[in-house]
Amino acid sequence: MISLWRVVLLMLLLACSQAYAVPWDDLSDAQRSALAGYEEQWSVISEERQQRLVLGADRWLTMKPEVRAEMAQRFQQWQQLDRGKRVELMQRWRAFRDLTPQQQRRMREGLRRFKNLSAEQKRKLRTQFRNMSAKDRAAALQRMQRRADRMRRLRAQPNRPN
Repeated sequence: MISLWRVVLLMLLLACSQAYAVPWDDLSDAQRSALAGYEEQWSVISEERQQRLVLGADRWLTMKPEVRAEMAQRFQQWQQLDRGKRVELMQRWRAFRDLTPQQQRRMREGLRRFKNLSAEQKRKLRTQFRNMSAKDRAAALQRMQRRADRMRRLRAQPNRPN
């Protein structure tokens, strides 16, 4: 039989994990300023979304001005994308988020290396990759992965000869 204190504890945990409404008037002046575009519809926004918006506002308020400017520019670019492109990018983000931390790190390293190539090298690689068959592309990706793994192991070895 489950004891009463376990039931009470379980109910408290469930209550704490549930979203709760955040009354507009309970927000700080800075939060209300950051969320001003939502004031009219605030009462009909779901409690979970309200909490996410408040967390976002708090993050925004702690950013340095130059980071805020960059984020504002990125958001404006995002809004200018057509819906299909935004959906595609969100799907790609979710797929990336589902990777293991090691896989994410490899992806970031590959992107960093690609960004450091000259415009001509990038164009050449894109053309080469586009012209491959699906089977050849998969094989090339596997070779690149093995090469990256070998390089990572070599860099991690202590006292390796230069």
